[in-house]
Amino acid sequence: MTQLENKSGLMIGGGIFAAFAASLCCIGPLVLTLLGISGAAVLSKFEILRWPMIILVTILFAIAGYSLYRKRNACEPGSLCADPKKWRQMAIAYWLGLCIAVMAISSPYWVAWFFG
Repeated sequence: MTQLENKSGLMIGGGIFAAFAASLCCIGPLVLTLLGISGAAVLSKFEILRWPMIILVTILFAIAGYSLYRKRNACEPGSLCADPKKWRQMAIAYWLGLCIAVMAISSPYWVAWFFG
């Protein structure tokens, strides 16, 4: 396994974490208000981190996707792409993580539509 393949799962998890951090300013106050916790407007201070986190999500998922889908025909023995079952599990994790990240990043828009 190459070093980049070993870190694909870490990049996917980091991308999901960064996506939730990017949506913290927008969906956080709504969730805390629905739970009855006061002072939720403090989370709106995280708006300044929204675009840097979106850029981080894009970079992490681009690296993870590149390491997952590159040179699939020329697999080295013992690499991720050599075992179809492991590769499929990682591909499912990648696409599921990407969907979660997109939902988290786009949350200010669909939450406003849903509750507005």
